Amino acid sequence: MQARADVAVVGAGPAGATCALDLARAGLEVVLLDKTAPPRYKTCGGAIVGRALESLDVDVSPSVERSLHRVELSIGQGEGQGEGAGERETGLSFAVERSPAPIVMTMRASFDLRLVDAARKAGATLLAPSAFRNLRRAGSRLEVVTDQGGISVTWVVGADGVGSRVARAAGWGSSPRTIPAIESELRVAPDVFDRFAGAARFDFGLIPHGYGWVFPKRNHLSVGCLTTRRAGYETESRPLGLNRHFEGYLRALGLDRPLEREDHGFAIPIRPRDRRLARDGVLLIGDAAGLGDPLTCEGISNAIRSGQLAARAMIETRKAPHRTAKTYGDLLEESILPELRWARRLAPLLYDHPRLRGFVFGRAGPGLCEAFMDVFSGSRTVRGLLSRPANYGRFLGALVRSSAAT
Repeated sequence: MQARADVAVVGAGPAGATCALDLARAGLEVVLLDKTAPPRYKTCGGAIVGRALESLDVDVSPSVERSLHRVELSIGQGEGQGEGAGERETGLSFAVERSPAPIVMTMRASFDLRLVDAARKAGATLLAPSAFRNLRRAGSRLEVVTDQGGISVTWVVGADGVGSRVARAAGWGSSPRTIPAIESELRVAPDVFDRFAGAARFDFGLIPHGYGWVFPKRNHLSVGCLTTRRAGYETESRPLGLNRHFEGYLRALGLDRPLEREDHGFAIPIRPRDRRLARDGVLLIGDAAGLGDPLTCEGISNAIRSGQLAARAMIETRKAPHRTAKTYGDLLEESILPELRWARRLAPLLYDHPRLRGFVFGRAGPGLCEAFMDVFSGSRTVRGLLSRPANYGRFLGALVRSSAAT
């Protein structure tokens, strides 16, 4: 006999687990699927910003390895090639300190498990390991085909990442625009660890069209880099060009000879898959929808928020499922999507025009850093910041106006 439920959520990361949690709390019958049983390693910086934590009503504190009150930002004056520390000598450095901590550090295996456990306690059924295979229409319902059998549902939520099999099975032909990233989990000597243990660090100017980061965990460092220019930096299997710049970044920081090192490559979505992120009973959330922030390249906040919005849409239209897609689209348009559009207008300043970036941060760097800590904390929005460009000088205003016209 085929299993039945109201909703099948495919993918048990922050987006899927949060969606399943809200649905289960509202009394819907939810099945949460994942190809790997949690806890499982997930390639990710593991930095959870304040706005993500504020949106959760789940106690994730046991998964927090370090709370960081200090964020350090360096801005290279030119576009470095990752070969040494020369750019830092002519660049700008800023630090912001906040309380409560604007960023906490986790390992995603532990963080995701807290959310999954909360969903299970609320009544969601976890099927893992259980791999999604296909999707079929069966009258007014959908059949989710897995390697464990079929499940008949009213809605399917695709929370299965940038390469979403749910999206392909449901007919989305387009994919999110993605960029390449590399991260290493480094175990280093105690004196080296102590140099980086007190702050979340972001370095612009050593990675062409991108940035590097150092995130201190409980007893090791997560160090990585990304570039917003995909062409020329990756093959189908590995971002080979970016590797060279990453090695230079590690040398510049004195982290090229760790005691232990584990490397991972991954893709970050920075543009939504489509203008319509729900159709025919299928809703896409998080990375599957392409909702990563194109300015910061942070994705967990919008993963959580989109999961909550998708759940709200299904809850509100449970008696009229034909209205779910429009309701979800309207909710996204009221919140996440305008923010992403504004972020895309500002992103060229950080990534494509290093001299302009240096000029703007040289004139208004401390204020900009404080403002974006407000965005991370959730007390302000990018839209709110850029709708008043005069706050950051005529030059930044001209940048915003010219970007808006393109």
